[in-house]
Amino acid sequence: MTKTTKKAFDLDEILSSPLVLWIIAVTSAVLMWVYVTGMDESAYINRKFSAPIEYRYLDPQAILRGRLSEVDIEVKGPEEEIMRLDYNSIIAYVNARNLVPGKRYTVNIDVDLPAGNVTLISCFPSQVVLDLVRQVTRLMNVETVLPQNIPEGQYIEGVEIIPKEVGIKGAEDDVAKVGSVRVTPTIEELQAGRDLLMPVKFSQSEPFEGTVTIEPAQVRFRGVLARGLPKKRVPVNVRLSGKLDSDYEIRAVTTDPSEVQIEGDTDDLAKVEAIDTEVIDISLLASNQVIVAPLRQPEVKGISLANANSVKVSLQLGEVHAEKKLNAVPVELRGVPENSGHLICNPSSVAVTIEGRPSLIEQLEADDLMLKAFVDMSNIFMTPVTLPVRAEILSGDQKFRVTRIDPQNAVINVFEAE
Repeated sequence: MTKTTKKAFDLDEILSSPLVLWIIAVTSAVLMWVYVTGMDESAYINRKFSAPIEYRYLDPQAILRGRLSEVDIEVKGPEEEIMRLDYNSIIAYVNARNLVPGKRYTVNIDVDLPAGNVTLISCFPSQVVLDLVRQVTRLMNVETVLPQNIPEGQYIEGVEIIPKEVGIKGAEDDVAKVGSVRVTPTIEELQAGRDLLMPVKFSQSEPFEGTVTIEPAQVRFRGVLARGLPKKRVPVNVRLSGKLDSDYEIRAVTTDPSEVQIEGDTDDLAKVEAIDTEVIDISLLASNQVIVAPLRQPEVKGISLANANSVKVSLQLGEVHAEKKLNAVPVELRGVPENSGHLICNPSSVAVTIEGRPSLIEQLEADDLMLKAFVDMSNIFMTPVTLPVRAEILSGDQKFRVTRIDPQNAVINVFEAE
């Protein structure tokens, strides 16, 4: 009886010991965690999909060559959350801040996930190579390539392209491969005799590595088939002879009209770049003039003037100015306060530069203009003092003006006898 009681007492003591209670608590917590985790994991699912790549902070003057457009993404989350997930809310992007054109970079691809329990499993590829090239725009004149089957005795008249220039936009090395841009009207389109909206095409020396665009991609073409000899518009070249008076110079020469039309064989027309006027003698001109000048016949045989035999030539003259330096002009002291003592000016003379017409200024002397240099001492009560030197033309001659005084300042001090 005694032995049985002892064993029961020992079992109770063991079960109630702190160590046993701790082991029981830990075991229960682990079992609960395993149970709960196993339940949660069974409710999680994975999803794979493709997402576009955003290139953020890309230099606006750069083109990304060989751009990767999308990546494969795998995410994981609770089944209920994955089922209602908006895949557009998951954004793959590349940060291109501070990346300069002309270099290649290897950059990580980052992924932004929406708020919640969705996690990123993988992003493939995880990096991208950025090949940045400089983007340029080159202006080029649009040429007209005429069809070869124009009927004999007809020519294209009134050809006009609006706009005359288009922009070629792309990578710098690709744009350099463009040789010309052109429109190619057909004979049927020309015979219709109406405005055409035509695509602009370019010729290139070798294949492009990237995309090259034309802005605008279309231009308005005007041109009709006319009967008779082919015609061409060329600028007028004014021929001048003689020498103007030294006081004048030619500032501008314009003609009305600025272009004239010539006619002849197509091959011969290509040889004529301009039409000359007869020689105009300008040696007696002293003011602006408008002169009717005859046009010289083209020197290329078979080419003749089609719509004008003379033009109005406007000659705009301008006065020429020359400078002369007059040295050792004495400096006067003006407005000296009373009881200032004997003042001295250093320097006592200056050089004064005068501007005027060349014919008048050549023999000019200071006495001719009654030129005076002076320092104004009004309201000056302390010496020594540094003051600006001024100059004036007392003769009142408006054909001359003072442009420079050297030196510009003088020091005024009281003379003290030793």
